[in-house]
Amino acid sequence: MLGMITTDETRKLLQDLTLEDDNFFTACLSGDNECTSLILRIILNRDDLTVIKSSTQEWYQNLIEHSVKLDVAAVDEEGAIYDLEIQKLTRRASSRRARFYSASMDTSSLKKGDSYDALPESYVIFITPEDAIGDGQAIYEIERYVNGTGKKYGDGTHIIHVSADLTEKGTPLGNLMHDLRCADPDEMHYTELRDKVTYYKRTEKGVAEMSAVFDEMMEKVREMSFKEGELEGRKEGEARSVNNIVSNMLKKNFSIDDIAAATNLPISDIKKMASTLH
Repeated sequence: MLGMITTDETRKLLQDLTLEDDNFFTACLSGDNECTSLILRIILNRDDLTVIKSSTQEWYQNLIEHSVKLDVAAVDEEGAIYDLEIQKLTRRASSRRARFYSASMDTSSLKKGDSYDALPESYVIFITPEDAIGDGQAIYEIERYVNGTGKKYGDGTHIIHVSADLTEKGTPLGNLMHDLRCADPDEMHYTELRDKVTYYKRTEKGVAEMSAVFDEMMEKVREMSFKEGELEGRKEGEARSVNNIVSNMLKKNFSIDDIAAATNLPISDIKKMASTLH
């Protein structure tokens, strides 16, 4: 039996955690239409967007090949669908990955017998620390156009990349990126996000819920390998989650022995992660 994360350990881990961490991000946005609407309105610069359904860590299963897990999946009142991805590593927000996520959303959206015209507008949005495209823009809006005429193809597919480091301070987008990277809820701009982060960091019920999340991740440790790129799909996401927890424990000066006792990981693996951090 793996060791469990105690409430005090959870509080310690949560101190420096921000919404830029995908696990904390999905916990805070789970089923929260208001927070999801806020983020989408700011990124897409639309005051009229209202999310009516949102879920986190949603799997789009492919029984034959690769499946995909979306950080936040949402539907607005006009039927448009959204995938909101937060990435600590900019290199994970590749153009081919965005293409695959978009295709997976389409496949899951069209019911048997439906016309192709029934496909909704779809948005795949990646938020990364740095510039994933490399052209120096804070936000990229990618759509298909016809060569020669410049006419929009109009297939309803939209891919958005947000470069957090390049956003302008004091603007709605800049303030949003600040809040996603802010550990102290008292310093956040947007009330919706501030209230959610405060709940998970400072209330007994919220801390208990996060402790359960951490425990669930630890229970999956035996199924995983920490070698990057070795696992795909579900196991890749779970391995990254546990890596984040161990990294945070190291940053908060938990001893290697304590981490080993809590996770049942080999001390050699934890030492290897510690050397990488340093």
